[in-house]
Amino acid sequence: MYPRIVSALFYMFFTCVIFNPEVNGFTIYFYLFIPFLDPGFSRFLASTVRRWSVPLLVAVLLSLTGSPSVAVRVISLAICIGYILYTMDRRINYLHHWMAINVAFALVQFTLYYVDKGLAWQLGPTQLAKTIWGPYATKTFTNFFEIFYFARVSGFSREAGFFSSLLLSSLVLYLFTEKVNKKMVFIYFFGLFIGFSKSSMLLFIFAALYPFRHKLRAVHPLVILVAFIGSVSLMAIYLADHGFFGSETFAHRFGGYPFMYDARLEHLIFGITPADVLAHYKYLPYIRMVEPEALAGVPFAGLPASVADMGLFSALLLFGVVAFTASDGFVMALLLLITSTVSITSVTSFVPIAYVVLYWPRFSAYRAQRMQQQLAEEQQLPRNPLNRFRRAGRQAALSRT
Repeated sequence: MYPRIVSALFYMFFTCVIFNPEVNGFTIYFYLFIPFLDPGFSRFLASTVRRWSVPLLVAVLLSLTGSPSVAVRVISLAICIGYILYTMDRRINYLHHWMAINVAFALVQFTLYYVDKGLAWQLGPTQLAKTIWGPYATKTFTNFFEIFYFARVSGFSREAGFFSSLLLSSLVLYLFTEKVNKKMVFIYFFGLFIGFSKSSMLLFIFAALYPFRHKLRAVHPLVILVAFIGSVSLMAIYLADHGFFGSETFAHRFGGYPFMYDARLEHLIFGITPADVLAHYKYLPYIRMVEPEALAGVPFAGLPASVADMGLFSALLLFGVVAFTASDGFVMALLLLITSTVSITSVTSFVPIAYVVLYWPRFSAYRAQRMQQQLAEEQQLPRNPLNRFRRAGRQAALSRT
């Protein structure tokens, strides 16, 4: 019972980001500390240490050479990924339960938008966060406005875009790992409808890639990474030449790619701070377009954000670690798409979920192998009712993997 309570708390703070406070400009994510309340999680880490310790150590050391803050984010990501896999292994995963609660609350916001807009705004993320934490409320944006005559809402997320990305990544994980329930799929699609944002359009890209999943799985993840960088760079340079068609959102999402070609060599190799981006490159039209984001500390999104943070060589080596530890090319493509609106080392909820998708095929195979070994060992035990019951349980669990 106790591990279930810890898991429920973790997923509450994990999916309801506005429940986490902010101190001196840094959000204190409670879900980074809650997993260690469960001793079973520590035992899980100890039993699997040989599989994750070396890649994590390499990733942390590479991050330290570029930016200590990135190293902290890498460790934070590892905690989230490890705990989510632990809860899935123990079958105490409440991610989809909390996502359903988020969608239900978003439906209340959506309905009130047409009934009483003032009350809808009071239930928006900004007011809720301030009600809970006062001056320590985390950064939010109640961007309730209509797209195609329908309001977009955010549930318990920072804003509608983050809510949409969280729904999308959770839906992909659900389809990958669970026995599909039509009601749950409907909840996710309904949530994507009322939380509609540009991130929701990735769903169509996923649908287009799905028929080719077997071919993509045969491609090495590093090849997928190089192909993604090349294709997105070409598209971003074209958009930059046309002023991103006046879209500040596109400038923020894709402006980092042309910046890699416009930046000075020292800034490209050693990285650059948001303040220096504005100080040295404000003559570039797309930098002026993302000035508000730069002032907030996030001038770029996607892979270029990591290059700006860490420098080119450290970032490329970190990307290489991710590619070489990925399960296959298909899940690598999914990770790159899901994290295209933020940094690949961001700790915000949908990024750890994307990494769980990345590692799930490999973890699932490891879990099945481990269960087979345990079943083989138990078959050597003396025959008695207790051992027969244990073997039946192992066989049932193995059939579900």
